[in-house]
Amino acid sequence: MSRARQPPLVTGISPKEGVAWTKVTIRGENLGMGPPDLIGLSICGHNCLLTAEWMSASKIVCRVGPAKDDKGEIIVTTKSGGLGTSTVSFRLLKPERIGILDQSAVWVDEMNYYDMRTNRNKGISPLSLRPSNPLGIELDKGKIPQKDMELIFPRMSGDFTSENFSATWYLIENHSESSLLTEKPWVRAV
Repeated sequence: MSRARQPPLVTGISPKEGVAWTKVTIRGENLGMGPPDLIGLSICGHNCLLTAEWMSASKIVCRVGPAKDDKGEIIVTTKSGGLGTSTVSFRLLKPERIGILDQSAVWVDEMNYYDMRTNRNKGISPLSLRPSNPLGIELDKGKIPQKDMELIFPRMSGDFTSENFSATWYLIENHSESSLLTEKPWVRAV
């Protein structure tokens, strides 16, 4: 006489909270006998089965989707054990939306290089590695005087690392004779 398998029981999740698409590790008992045995997985009411990776009968890794509920159970369903239960819950964090006029912070990784003079690694700013010609088109710099550019574009700059960068200024200053700019609306007839 064969003994029926126990239903899945989720006893832990790590991390316990996160935004949508956070990768989580689910721990428990009777979480299936293999990948084909896992037929259902939901977190906070969102179906996570498509991202689930069955690791063992006590471990599943998946990503939490954009659920409607802020906090909810982790429910595992298997062919062998049926619908499971959970002793823990996951809290879905809602990220704040950043508008076009809101300030936001961005982490910029610095590249490391080895300085043989000082015998240690040093970081350098990615801005120092920027290409002198980002478009890869032949430059024809210096055709229009700088003071004329300042009159046409007050408080702007053609330097793409500047806070006041103007793409039009950059193109006129560096590519005024290229095929990109065959018509020159900035040149006025005298």
